[in-house]
Amino acid sequence: MENYHLPDWKLEDINFPFWKVESRMNHPASLVLLAALAGLTWMSWRDSHDYAAFRQLDDSAHRIRFYRQWTLVPFVLFGIGGVAILLALGKLDALWILPAEFAGSIERVLPEPSSESSSLEKSLGMAAGIALGLTISAIVWRYRLKKASQPVTGDIEALLPRNRKELAWCIPLAVNAGISEEIFYRAALPLLALEATGSVSASLVISTAAFGIAHWYQGWKGVLATTGVGALMAWLYLSSGSIVKPMAAHILIDIVALVIRPLISQSLLNRAISQSANARKAQ
Repeated sequence: MENYHLPDWKLEDINFPFWKVESRMNHPASLVLLAALAGLTWMSWRDSHDYAAFRQLDDSAHRIRFYRQWTLVPFVLFGIGGVAILLALGKLDALWILPAEFAGSIERVLPEPSSESSSLEKSLGMAAGIALGLTISAIVWRYRLKKASQPVTGDIEALLPRNRKELAWCIPLAVNAGISEEIFYRAALPLLALEATGSVSASLVISTAAFGIAHWYQGWKGVLATTGVGALMAWLYLSSGSIVKPMAAHILIDIVALVIRPLISQSLLNRAISQSANARKAQ
C-alpha cells in the first residue's frame, strides 16, 4: 500500500472568515464605559430613593436643598465630567463641531438640503414644533386645572415648584440640565461608547438608553418618554451639526415644565378661585 504524507498545517492557516476578523473593540475604553454605565445605574437607583423622600417633604427649605443638590451634582458629574471625558478622548472640539465619525454616518442617512429651501424648511419646522408644543401644553394645563384641588400623585408633579423661592431654584436646575446633560449624553458618552465598541449605531443606542434610565425616578413611563426625548435630541445634534441646538431645546423643555407651566397654572387657578369667590358674593 502506498504511503500518503499529510501536509503540515497550522490552525491559523484555516481560511474561515472568523479567523480573519479583527476585533474593533477598545478594551481599556470598554472598561471605562462599563464603569460609567455602572455608575449611572447606581445614580439612577439613588435618585429614585431621593425623589421618594422628596415627595414627602412639605417644608420649602428642605425642598430647595434637593433642588440645589440636583443642580450642583449633575453640573460636576455631567458637565465637568463630560468635558473631562472629551479631553481624555482628544475630542473637546465636539462641543462646537460634529465629530467626523458621526458626520460621516449622518451624511449617508440625511440628504444635504438645498440652500434655497433649507432656511424655509427650518423656519416651518420650528413654527410647527412650537405650535404643537403650545397646543399640547394648553390641553395639559386645562386638564390639570380641573384637578388642581386634588392631591398631586403624578411622578413629575412633586418636582414642580410650589412658591416663588422654589421657582427661583428651578431656573438654574433647568438651565444646568440642558447644558450638562447634553454635553454628557450627546457628546461625551456616545464618543466613549464609540471608542469602546467601534460602532456609531451602538454608541447612539447606549447613550440614548442611558439617558432614559437616568430618569428612572419618574417611573417606567418617564423612562420611555425621556428615552424618546433623548433620541430626538440625538437626531437634532446629528442633523444640525451643533450641540448648541439640543442644549437650547433641552433648556426650553425644562423651563416650560418647571417654570412657565407652574406660573400659568397658578395664574389660571387664582383666576378661577377669584371668579368663584365673586360668584358667591353676587348670590
